[in-house]
Amino acid sequence: MNDKILEEKVIGEMEREIEETGVASPLEVLINLKYLDKGKVEDWMMGRIPNLERGMTIGREKVLRLMAVMSKHAKKMGYKKVRKEYKGKDGKILRFSVTGNEVIEEHYTTQFADKYFGK
Repeated sequence: MNDKILEEKVIGEMEREIEETGVASPLEVLINLKYLDKGKVEDWMMGRIPNLERGMTIGREKVLRLMAVMSKHAKKMGYKKVRKEYKGKDGKILRFSVTGNEVIEEHYTTQFADKYFGK
């Protein structure tokens, strides 16, 4: 899939999420675009897989492009960044990436909200 098609899909899904819930997250966009199965998310949250990247059907480079598109679009639209902490059944913070790189983890946990979210 070329970058333009990916960009259109990501922006469309991001806008749909914001319209429905007021917030768009990389996790939900990945699920809704079928790059991540909900069952894998459950396995991750239950501690059955060590990180979420192992459950994705696309590679890390494409995921990073997806998150860059989200960030760029959010800035263009004036959406605010909201960090979400993901914890497993044991209360420990869950890891998204294989490497655990702090910058990558921050991208995964950054959600984008419209200006009316939380008011």
